[in-house]
Amino acid sequence: MDIEERIEQLRKMAKANPDDDLAHFALGQALIDAERFAEAVPVLKHVVKINPRYTRAYLLLGIALDKDGDEDGGIEAWQLGYHSAQNRGELMIAREIEAQLKIKNAPTTSEMVDLLGIDEPATKEELRPLEADEVLCIKSGKIGKKMKFDPFGDQIGAFIYANISQESWESWMEMSIKVINELRLDLGDADGQTQYEQNMKTFLNLPDELFKGRW
Repeated sequence: MDIEERIEQLRKMAKANPDDDLAHFALGQALIDAERFAEAVPVLKHVVKINPRYTRAYLLLGIALDKDGDEDGGIEAWQLGYHSAQNRGELMIAREIEAQLKIKNAPTTSEMVDLLGIDEPATKEELRPLEADEVLCIKSGKIGKKMKFDPFGDQIGAFIYANISQESWESWMEMSIKVINELRLDLGDADGQTQYEQNMKTFLNLPDELFKGRW
């Protein structure tokens, strides 16, 4: 499946699920991959409107705005995303956003961030030492139950086991059924498997480096 076909599939999925942040994020990501930045901007703005805590959406929104010629808008999106990611403990995303701001010689905060602060700082419960059966989940930014097993038995599975909570994994299992059904994915097909992994990466906030050379 080429990128244009994928965009049309994702557009149908987003239209059928107007309040589904993942569906709209996946569409925004695909539009950026196709360098259709102007189209990606309203899609990603809708994501952060639905879910102001979707930190990776701020990262992509900043890229789309900047590439579409709105440098100030891109910087503002990154600053809001950096603030949210730091408060939620999503340090990998915070570092990615910080790198974008450094390229622009822009600070990580602004008056707008101070005015709109999206998230409350991490609670004492979220910052307490982990128990042996707990993990600080990079999806939720909170402490959760450690997964019961490595889901794939490879580098990706090991990372998920170490960084994703059982609660977040179960949420992905529910969402994955929706993704498979609505995108009509055949997991026995290489293209279907790629789309499945792309949606899993997006939903769980997994780092790009894990998937290098796979797609």
